[in-house]
Amino acid sequence: MFLLTALIFSLLICLFINNGMADAAGKEGYISEGRTNVYFRESPGGNPVQENGSNIMLNGGQALNVVDTSNGSWYKVTLVYNGTTYTGYVSSSFITLGKKEDSSDTEATTASAGGSDSDFEAYLTKQGFPESYKPQLRDLHALHPNWTFKAIQTGLDWNTVIDNEINKAGQIKNLVQGTSGAPHYNWRSTTVGYNIKTDKWSSYDGSNWFAASNDFVTYYLDPRTYLYERFVFAFENLSYEDTQTKSGVESILSGTFMYKSKPSGYSYTYSELIIKAGQAVGVSPYHIASRIKQEVGSSLSSVTNGKHATYPGIYNFYNIGGYDSASGNAVTNALRWAATSGSYGRPWNNVYKSIYGGAQYIGNNYILKKQNTLYTQKFNVTNTSNLFSHQYMSNVQAVSSEASKVFNAYAGSGTLNDAITFSIPVYTDMPDTNTGKPADSGNPNNYLKSLTIDNYSLTPTFAINSTKKYSLIVSENTTSVKISATPVNSHASVSGTGKISLSKGTNTAKVTVTAQSGAKRTYTITIVRGKSTGNGGSDPEFDGDYIISDETISGVAPSTTVSSFLSTLGCTNGTISITNASGKKKTSGKIGTGDIVKITVSGNTSTYNVIIFGDVTGDGVINALDLLKIQKHIIGASSLKGAFLQAANIKRSGGLSALDLLKVQKFLMGAAKISQK
Repeated sequence: MFLLTALIFSLLICLFINNGMADAAGKEGYISEGRTNVYFRESPGGNPVQENGSNIMLNGGQALNVVDTSNGSWYKVTLVYNGTTYTGYVSSSFITLGKKEDSSDTEATTASAGGSDSDFEAYLTKQGFPESYKPQLRDLHALHPNWTFKAIQTGLDWNTVIDNEINKAGQIKNLVQGTSGAPHYNWRSTTVGYNIKTDKWSSYDGSNWFAASNDFVTYYLDPRTYLYERFVFAFENLSYEDTQTKSGVESILSGTFMYKSKPSGYSYTYSELIIKAGQAVGVSPYHIASRIKQEVGSSLSSVTNGKHATYPGIYNFYNIGGYDSASGNAVTNALRWAATSGSYGRPWNNVYKSIYGGAQYIGNNYILKKQNTLYTQKFNVTNTSNLFSHQYMSNVQAVSSEASKVFNAYAGSGTLNDAITFSIPVYTDMPDTNTGKPADSGNPNNYLKSLTIDNYSLTPTFAINSTKKYSLIVSENTTSVKISATPVNSHASVSGTGKISLSKGTNTAKVTVTAQSGAKRTYTITIVRGKSTGNGGSDPEFDGDYIISDETISGVAPSTTVSSFLSTLGCTNGTISITNASGKKKTSGKIGTGDIVKITVSGNTSTYNVIIFGDVTGDGVINALDLLKIQKHIIGASSLKGAFLQAANIKRSGGLSALDLLKVQKFLMGAAKISQK
């Protein structure tokens, strides 16, 4: 009886175990989303499973067949990796049981991909695309009905985005290439890295990469620039897709040393190594290929051939760590980084380690941190922990260049009409029309190197600066003068020089410089022959950038000091005094709305009120008190008048409204800026 009971008990245990095994055997699972570099081990807690000497590392979304869950900490799984089936163990904390759900919005995809035109219109509206995006999206939808367009509502003000991406002193984020054959002068910045007097630009990487102009940066920052069939891949999701093919990768590598070739000592082609790396780290092989091509070019070099004098046997196919340097040592810096032991499998002492490690670097540092498109890797408007920084590339044209390569890959492999999702950023307060690309029209320097009048001296003394107004007094007997002028740039033209006849009283001569790019700059010389008539010569003359009308001075930034204001105002022919709205003299502190500026020229005094939009208290700053005063005016609890009422009209049109109040609120929250120009 005892033996029978023991036998039954043993059978029950076996049945229990086998049933548990049966429940788990063949069950679908996947590596949990967001996980990266998960070890796939030979035994629970054992050595990693390897392929060709490299550890197999798993990432979020990797499909698994869960064989055994009896060890609660380690699940036995099988998986297909590079076409080979492997069996091993993964920590259960990294596994989600069940079939991986498609995270895309099925309804939205249906509307975008196969619905009627009215469905597509409704979809665009539901996504929140601005009207200015829609014409190009309609064209793309007509060409490729299977494509899906998703609006990424960044919540960022367009002008704020521009202000944070344009180049500034000490913050050079966007470069443009200029060579002797294609100098692209008009695409270069003239506000940073440029000397007007010498007409020379400073380089920021080697000898031919320069700070891009504000207009050029704005053009490539505008998402509408890319809403064309070839360039919309700027917004393609860069995660791994098994629909991407070897022929597509080869299409991208065409014209390079990697095209249909194998690295020395390898049995795999470059394209096969790129696909292996993409599968392993969860990054698009097309993106890897285009990024490598963008970074290292078409020819073998010391960064890709392992023959650098200082770092032999080291490779860096992505130029990671190759920071911009005027001395041109970006390659050395990149190889130094690749040679250092540490993360991403470094040192990268063979080709595959570099290709794999660089792909892992991009995946971990960008794609998994919400910078999962070419656009957001260049212009970080989605990774809120590092907005406007943590940007992969400095070449402002890199996004369009890489997007074009990806388009060629899809077209070359016949997969252009596949279902592809594009995530497109949207900003608030965008202009209704697309930002235009600046003309590549030559040197923009329209300054004079010299401006002289024979036998006379100008006031102020001529110098190569922002001054455009000069004056001169000659005797009543002088009937003409000769003006001479030379431009800084030899390709610029000058008009208005030569012999100038003078009438009695006040005469005005204008000398205009037309740059090679077509940009014009006019210098005005006021010449008084003998005694002036009327009010000639008694009007104030300014060189600054402020906006000056008959009664007001605006364009003044908040927190501008009195000394800075006077310096920028640049009145060249008069004396200036400043009082506050109560008439008290002001020589220090901040200039504010309602301050009164009096300028006296030849005994005549002109009076101006300062306007700083948003500053309605007159303290020179914009804060919650200004918000309260505007609110009280709108509801009728108090009244703003004169300069203070003008300063409250942020939108510059109509009467004061809730929109003005909203603009101040957004400014105080840091969500937008208040333009003073």
